[in-house]
Amino acid sequence: MASNQPNRSSQWRGQRNAPRPPRSPAPSQASPNRIGQWRQTYERYKNLAESAGAGDEVTREGYWQHAEHYIRMIHEAEALQAAP
Repeated sequence: MASNQPNRSSQWRGQRNAPRPPRSPAPSQASPNRIGQWRQTYERYKNLAESAGAGDEVTREGYWQHAEHYIRMIHEAEALQAAP
């Protein structure tokens, strides 16, 4: 029985080999410069969340989640650097 629907496995074939963007280093491999960049990014998202206003709760919450991600990475990297 032949189907008129495209084969789903071939539908995404071209995207499997697409180059991926470089990943940020794990907090255990973070340099002080990288932590400084994370602090700037945290401040940027925090300020965006604060300026989003009460009218756009979804956008504001998204910014807070991004800020929270960066502050967790900062705290983890600092804890790993302070450990003997």
